[in-house]
Amino acid sequence: MLKDTTYSEKMAMLKGWLETIFQDIKKDIKNDHLKKDWNFAKSYFPKKNLNKLSAGQLAEGYAVAIDGSEQVDALGEFIANRWLLKNTDVYDYFARQLNQVTDDFDSLDVLDADVSKKIMNESTSYFGAQKTYLFSVFNSVVFPEEIYEELRLQAQKERDQETRDHESEKEQLDWAAKEEAYEQQISRLHDKYDKKFAGLEKKYLKDVEALKKQISTLQRKLDQQMVKS
Repeated sequence: MLKDTTYSEKMAMLKGWLETIFQDIKKDIKNDHLKKDWNFAKSYFPKKNLNKLSAGQLAEGYAVAIDGSEQVDALGEFIANRWLLKNTDVYDYFARQLNQVTDDFDSLDVLDADVSKKIMNESTSYFGAQKTYLFSVFNSVVFPEEIYEELRLQAQKERDQETRDHESEKEQLDWAAKEEAYEQQISRLHDKYDKKFAGLEKKYLKDVEALKKQISTLQRKLDQQMVKS
């Protein structure tokens, strides 16, 4: 249950999902945090072009910051708020579901297990396990601990599958790039040897023509000698 969990604790829980989080908010992170806090940027992204940082690079730097910064709560709150603003569809869904339980969210200590299970299953089918888990942690949804653990495992499984799919796609792209490079190399070799063959053919034809002329000249001389004799 996360009702009283600090942002520092939330960020520790979501450390393995930082790259997923930054995929949604990397522009906000660069423009509204890194470019306004040069000391932070210099500390965790030295000699880096901030505009070109990928979500993965941001995740690496902020993971170190989360472990060592004294401002983790403020940083976590900033990240959470920006991510939630990018995912209002999940917020709307949870608001509708929780309104059926109570109008006073703050009064809830823990949701009923059956209700929690229903909300979790529906949300994961609509938005995926990772987005459901991130929202639940960031927004302190009062699921029972066993629901959080089940949701975390689903989110982890989904994340790992996405990683495998990405690596497989990257491998296919690498092979496609290599195949294209080989085809270009073969094409260049064809062009090279076609030109070389064309040059040899031209020289051959020229030599043959010269040889024909020599033979013709010799034949005339031979004929002349035979007439004289």
